[in-house]
Amino acid sequence: MISFSVNIRNPYSRQFKNLWNKMWYVYTNKYAELEFYKDSSLLSVNFNWTIRQDHAGIDIEIGVLGYCVHFTVYDNRHWNYEEGRWMQYSEELGEH
Repeated sequence: MISFSVNIRNPYSRQFKNLWNKMWYVYTNKYAELEFYKDSSLLSVNFNWTIRQDHAGIDIEIGVLGYCVHFTVYDNRHWNYEEGRWMQYSEELGEH
């Protein structure tokens, strides 16, 4: 995992309001999401890139004076840590 984050938040504000969001099917097991929201951040820059874990993908967020844009592309599957591969649907349901 690669992660970078800088956040400066207003400690006297607890607001959060989703202004707009959209989700797309990209291709097999891959999805993308874009959202705009208002929160208590004065400055927010976040970047995460994950592999070989649940919902692995890229996650980017940028916010200034409370207005934020968040974009992510991720895999909707769960990771089987014991066998080092994606779980099969029957495994997630507990069937053997």
